[in-house]
Amino acid sequence: MDGALQESKRAYHGNTMKILRIAVLACLALVPVTARAQAYAPAEDKPGRVVLVPMSVERPAGPGWALVRRTDTDLTFLHPADKEHNSLVAIAGGKVPDKRLRSIEELAAQLRQDLKEKTDLKRFEVLAEEVRTDAAPNRKCVRYRQQARDLATASANSKAQLIDLHGQICLHPTDGGIVLAATLSERGPADRTGKQAIAELAERFFNGIHPHAPLKGKDWQALAEQGDVNAQVWLARHLLLTNELEEAVVWLVRAADKGSVEAQTLLGLSYFTGRAVTRSPEEALKWLRLAAGKNYPKAEGLLGLALVTAAEVRNEEEGRRWVRKAAADGDPLGQGLLGDLLIFGKAGVEKNEAEGLAWTRKAAEQGDARAQYMLAGLLANGVGVQKNPVESRFWLELAAVQGHAEARKILEQARRSSRPTPATPPAEGK
Repeated sequence: MDGALQESKRAYHGNTMKILRIAVLACLALVPVTARAQAYAPAEDKPGRVVLVPMSVERPAGPGWALVRRTDTDLTFLHPADKEHNSLVAIAGGKVPDKRLRSIEELAAQLRQDLKEKTDLKRFEVLAEEVRTDAAPNRKCVRYRQQARDLATASANSKAQLIDLHGQICLHPTDGGIVLAATLSERGPADRTGKQAIAELAERFFNGIHPHAPLKGKDWQALAEQGDVNAQVWLARHLLLTNELEEAVVWLVRAADKGSVEAQTLLGLSYFTGRAVTRSPEEALKWLRLAAGKNYPKAEGLLGLALVTAAEVRNEEEGRRWVRKAAADGDPLGQGLLGDLLIFGKAGVEKNEAEGLAWTRKAAEQGDARAQYMLAGLLANGVGVQKNPVESRFWLELAAVQGHAEARKILEQARRSSRPTPATPPAEGK
């Protein structure tokens, strides 16, 4: 049975790579302009910061982190093992506890209870555990650390892996009914030498969490009517998501006229795609130039995309400049687009597959599903790098998890083709 299972796994993996090599290269050219831009509405205050309902979170420090899960209230980042660390996972999110916690002492007591009740002692051998309150007078936070052996896993030398977990939970400063939680953990062989401690990484990650008013939807209406520009943008974003388009444009114009780069970018995106307004690439450029001129990376990326791909306003020389600036400033759309141009030698860019792959990887690490899918194809086909089917599968699955249709299709095709053919029953009388 074990042999059959392993053979099935090998067939599944092989079929995945075969289908990926055939399918991906046929799909790597620039996708339709409106489809690519529409999925890309600005959500970050700046490169590397992701805005959730109750807070914004800076991505963990250093290269190699991939955003693998995102909801309205939670984020998960993953960093594969390298020379300095075993595999790392960083998680941040907001939740409403079962009972309201009013003090740091209650918060610490609840944490101790959760650690006791939610740690599966049949699987995990707890080696060390520490819970302490934050000394900062203006915060209600608790820090904790837990080290444990995962008895259900083993490293190459058959020893259980070690998990080193650092965590922080805080009461939201403006709504004590919300708890903000963050963890950074490392998993790997307990006897690995030369590793760097993760305490400093965890500290920097926790310091990058910034609470903001836990409003959502039309809760922003009152503040927006009082003239709060940020509230106007958030209200407009909600209205766009609920297809209340005319009202959304009203609030975007108000915020854009006050100089909001995000509102200007969203207006430019609307005119570029023709959603909520009559499509006008010329009007899109007007708004995008205003925001890009203030060094807003989201606008830089969209401006570069428009200038490179929209026939009505095409200016490849200027477009290349904005694409490169957006990529250098950390915009995932700009990074992915620059990767495309370099890989295929488009828009007057000299072909350089290795550099193109490097920029595609940067976009993939920021959670861009299309870049993750493209990176999987490049790795599967050995474009700009040696073939790496294992890493290719990693990025393909991340893209599929984020809803990329082609990635899901490839994985499903691989699953179907690797299923064993049912045995045919013998004919009667034979």
